[in-house]
Amino acid sequence: MRRVANICPLALLVCFMAAEMPEQQSSANAIKMAARMIFQGQYNEAIGKLEQVLETAPQQPEAMTYLTTAQFYLERDFLKAQKRFEEAYRAGGGASFLVNHSHEIAKLGTGELADYCRGWLHLRKDSVSFEPDSGDHGFRFAPAEITELKQNRLSPRLFHIRRGKSNFNFRPRTGLEEEVLLIVVLYKKFAQP
Repeated sequence: MRRVANICPLALLVCFMAAEMPEQQSSANAIKMAARMIFQGQYNEAIGKLEQVLETAPQQPEAMTYLTTAQFYLERDFLKAQKRFEEAYRAGGGASFLVNHSHEIAKLGTGELADYCRGWLHLRKDSVSFEPDSGDHGFRFAPAEITELKQNRLSPRLFHIRRGKSNFNFRPRTGLEEEVLLIVVLYKKFAQP
C-alpha cells in the first residue's frame, strides 16, 4: 500500500513563489539594462533584450513600454509609437521618453538650452515623472497636481509641465516638434485625471 503525503498548500505556494522570484528579478534587471542601452543610443541591442523578456512574459508592461521607446527612437515613426504606447498603457505601462530638462533657456524662442540635464520622462496612469540621469531634482506628480503639460508657444520644439507656480521646461531627445506633440497627445490620452 502506497502512502500519499499530505502536502501543505502554504508550502506549495512558497515553493512556487521562490521559483517565480528569480525570473521576475531577471526580467527587472533586463529591463533596467535595456533602459540604459536606450539612453546610450543602443536601440537594436535594447530591442533584442526586451524581446527576450516579452517571450516569457508577453504582457510585461514596462518591457512593452521600453520596447516601444527603443523602436520609436530607432524608426522615428510617430504614429506607430503612439499606437504601441497606448497598447503598453492598456497593459499597465505607459510611455517613456528621453528628454533634456532645461534649468534655463539660452535664447527665448530658439529652443536652445543653456543649462540642462538629461533623463527620463515617464507618463503613467497615476503619475508623470522626471528621472534625471544624475542629480536629485527629479519629480513625480499625480495628474491632479499638474496644471498644464503643453508645447511651448515661442519654442515649439520644447514643452513644459506646470505645477502650481513651478514650471519645468523640456526638450525631447529628437529635438523635433513631432515628438513634443506625441508627448502632449499621450499625456492627454492617459495621464490626465
